[in-house]
Amino acid sequence: MKRISLLFICFALFSGFYHNPVWAGDIKIGVLNMKRLQQNSAKFQKIREELRTKFNALQKKLDAEREQINKIEEELRKQSMMLSLDAKEDKEIELGKKTRHYKYMYEEVTQEMKNAEYEATRSVGKEIEKIVEKIAKQEGYTIILEEGTVGLVYYDNAIDLTDRVTKAYDASN
Repeated sequence: MKRISLLFICFALFSGFYHNPVWAGDIKIGVLNMKRLQQNSAKFQKIREELRTKFNALQKKLDAEREQINKIEEELRKQSMMLSLDAKEDKEIELGKKTRHYKYMYEEVTQEMKNAEYEATRSVGKEIEKIVEKIAKQEGYTIILEEGTVGLVYYDNAIDLTDRVTKAYDASN
């Protein structure tokens, strides 16, 4: 009985690998290099520059706040011996408030930048996905893979769609 079931399983596997499925047809594969698209796309560079400008503005606010803290610390250090206990305590309380405010601002700025970066990435990803889908449908691609995907070890440059997708992305509104 074991021999018959083993023979049947081997026959099923052999016949399954031997015959091409009827639905397979022509397979057309494309590859997209997202890193190169990001480097070469003028539209993507513009978005990156907008994020950098926003980050720099927020960083200036943080730097100004940090400068105030440093100033208070320096005053406290220099005038420590000359200040009365009440004045010294007031400076320390002020320093504590400024430090807490700085930490709050830092967390707020960090979260704001993460959100802006996430939103930009999501938006760009959706636009590129639509462009890739349009190219795939127009030209009959079965599958388009992203370079760097697990399992993609080698591909011929003839199936690289990156430059075409970059041009289409830059041309989109």
